[in-house]
Amino acid sequence: MSQPEYEIITGIIVATLVFIIIGFFIVILIAFINQRKKKHIEEKATLQLKFQQELLHSQLEIQEQTFNNISQEIHDNVGQILSLAKVQINIMNESETMSKEMLNEVKENVGKAMSDLRDIAKSLSSERIRSLSMHSAVSNEAERINKSGVSQISVSVEGEEKKMNEQKKLILFRIIQESLQNSIKHANASRIGIQFQYGADNLQVIIKDNGKGFDTEEAVKNNNGLGLLNIKTRAALTGGSSTIESKLNEGTTINITIPYE
Repeated sequence: MSQPEYEIITGIIVATLVFIIIGFFIVILIAFINQRKKKHIEEKATLQLKFQQELLHSQLEIQEQTFNNISQEIHDNVGQILSLAKVQINIMNESETMSKEMLNEVKENVGKAMSDLRDIAKSLSSERIRSLSMHSAVSNEAERINKSGVSQISVSVEGEEKKMNEQKKLILFRIIQESLQNSIKHANASRIGIQFQYGADNLQVIIKDNGKGFDTEEAVKNNNGLGLLNIKTRAALTGGSSTIESKLNEGTTINITIPYE
């Protein structure tokens, strides 16, 4: 074999080995990429499952708190009205003459109790909340509370209302509902303002009351800030955020930002 032929054969062998090595590395690289891709999909699925579990847990907590608030409201308002009606009926039963005036009062009290129960039932219905716009659902809740006379709530809107993911809308409504209950029952607020600000990508809700306020740092330090933490956690679950500012004797302001999708 001549020197040129030997060099040609050697070159072919070397080139073949190089291609084999390159091919081997390509196969390894593809396998590595596929493995990373598979791992990424599995991690994404795990995170999605964890998110759904946290979301379900949060929804159950919200429902429980809502039911507790409504239960207390039925006891305090509807229960008292019906108790008064019962007393009036007993008086009429023991009286020798029927008082038309008292009978009308009983009818009015029973009617008010039925109206209050209907309003409470509407505020509990998730399907009804989903069917309404965010502003309408909150306005109805504000009107229901205003009728009770315990506090006066005003609702205002800036910007054009945009459609929001139904699950996020329900969570946001429950956050607002809980915030209103906190302002009324714990802060003794007589006036509460709710402002909706519709931006390009998200909705900002500002809830401001004239209640007694509190020291936020002290509340968290003494483990009394669970309600504040719940608001932040639930807002974060929707991909949003929240801030809470409060001062003693100066009221509280809750600022919630939620993306539409």
